[in-house]
Parts: sequence; structure tokens; C-alpha cells
Amino acid sequence: MPPRPRKQRNGLPAYCYRDPKTGAYWMYVPDSTRKTGLRREGFGQDLDRMLDAWARCWGATERRGDTLDAAFDAYLGVIATRRHEGELSDTTVTDYRKRVASLRPVFGHVRLADVTVPMLAAWRDVRGNKRTTFNRERTVLSEVFKVAIERGLCRENPVVHLKPKMETPRDRLPTDAEVNAVLAHCPRWLAGVVILAAATGLREGDILRLRKADFGPDGLTVLPRKTRRKNPRPTRWAWSEGLKLACELVARESVVSSLLWLSKPDGQPYTEDGFRTAWNRAIRAALDATPGLERFRFNDLRAKAGSESTDWRILGHLDQRTFERVYNRAPRDVVPSR
Repeated sequence: MPPRPRKQRNGLPAYCYRDPKTGAYWMYVPDSTRKTGLRREGFGQDLDRMLDAWARCWGATERRGDTLDAAFDAYLGVIATRRHEGELSDTTVTDYRKRVASLRPVFGHVRLADVTVPMLAAWRDVRGNKRTTFNRERTVLSEVFKVAIERGLCRENPVVHLKPKMETPRDRLPTDAEVNAVLAHCPRWLAGVVILAAATGLREGDILRLRKADFGPDGLTVLPRKTRRKNPRPTRWAWSEGLKLACELVARESVVSSLLWLSKPDGQPYTEDGFRTAWNRAIRAALDATPGLERFRFNDLRAKAGSESTDWRILGHLDQRTFERVYNRAPRDVVPSR
């Protein structure tokens, strides 16, 4: 007989569980030798491995009624498959899974046929105070309905009638003094990363994946992961003082045998969570030690690089309008009329 239903949803697909004491993940898998037809398989602390195994085991066949829980499970299987095929990055998949975990308590028990535009509008009115979060969850919910339509679980997508909230682009532009205040509290490797981001505008994920071979006689050559499908041409940054200083700082703590430009003492890459922990620690120390300093995000360094460069292509965009609308935060110089 199948396992009894869980008492409350935890953001995981059907048959997947997490031990509340140890944090270990485990899943029921089919086993014809067992009386129940199921066998418990453990995955330790590796959530991604369990979800990938779930996609192969249950993703294509799991049908648990006509509720959104079934659609969420099918969607998790789809994004796991797209990740294996290289269509989605690890960061994107992790974000999608977090959105599903937030949506399950609200819509998981609702039948797909019962989801109406007024119901979604009521959810928007409550959730819409956080515009960015609402827009991301709305996007994921719409994709969930698309998967449900493909699986024959429903016939239409009511989310298309729910307009996204208007978002205001960030306007935070850290000054050199503010960046230097944070650098004073960064370990050497993190200081190198901050300087590289301020010089090139590379995203966090691209920096963590940099290889030593990406640095050559002509400078740094990278094909940004996020835009490689729309713009398959790599971007090359010529050697500059900032680039040289970043490499010097990181090289002092890098492992010689590692192929990565940035690695931990054991040669393993830094995870995004580990990197953000180090960044937040440096920011908090700088805020405590520097009166008047305002918090800024690591991604604001990308805007700083773009705003201070004379070439809008530095960030890898194909359309200058995207650069001007989102990343160019410097004052616009104009000539007086008289």
C-alpha cells in the first residue's frame, strides 16, 4: 500500500520527504520485491540528487488527482529534465523550486478546474505588496499551468489574465569609497572577486565558474551563461589594473592543481550559498564600522561597471535599451538650452 499522506506540504514532490532532525532527504521508489511495492531510498543532504531521481522515477507517470499539487510535481520533473539537458542553470532551477515551495501552501490543495481569475486576483491583492516576489511567483504559476495543459490535467491557463506588477529598476550605484569600505572587511579571495565584478560587470554565477584558462595574453574571455543562447559570441575584457589586481589577490589563495580561477583550500568550487554568506558577512562588518554607509547588493557592482564604462557592450547585452533601462545608473550629462 502507498505511504500515508503527509500532514502538511513541505515544497517537495510526492513520495519525497525530509527528516526534520537530521535534514536528510529520502524518497519512496518502486520495488516489486516488497509487499508494499515501494522501497525507501536515502539521499543524505543532496536535495538536487533526490529531485533528479524523482524526475526519472515519478516525473513522467505521477498522477495524484486534478489538484495543483499534481501540476507542481509535474513541473518539478520538467525543470529537472531541462537542467540535465543544459537549458536551465542550477541557479534558475533552485529559484524555481523555491517559488514552488511558496506556492504549494496556497494553491496545492485546489483543483485545477477551480482556479479562477477572481481567485488569482485575491491572491495578487495579498501578495502584491512585494512586487518582485509576486511577479516571479506569477511566472512560475503560469509555467505550471502550461505543463498541466500538456499533461492533460486542465484545458486553459487562467494566469495569463493576471497582469504582472510594475517593477521599478534599482537605482543604487555604489561609489568607490563605499566599495573600498567593504573591501576592507573582505578576505583576500573575496576582495579579488569584488574588484573583478566592479571592473567587468560579470555576474556572480559566471565568476564562480571562471577557469584559469579563461585568462589569456589578450585578457579575460567569457561567454556569459545567461545570454549565451541569444548571444553566442564571447566577451573579451582587455587587461587592466583592476583585472590584474583581482587575479593577484585570488592567485595568492588559489589551489595550484585546480582548473578553477576561484576555489576553496581543498580545491572545490565555492557554492553560491557559501559565496553569499561571505559577502553578507563582509557587508555587515562594513556597515558596523562605517557610519553612513548604505547597504548595496553584489549585483550592484555589475551596474557600477556598466555605468562607469564608455562601452555599453561591457555587460554583454545585444540591445542598448536594456542596458540604459536597467544598468546605466550614472547621471545623464546634457547641454543647457541657453
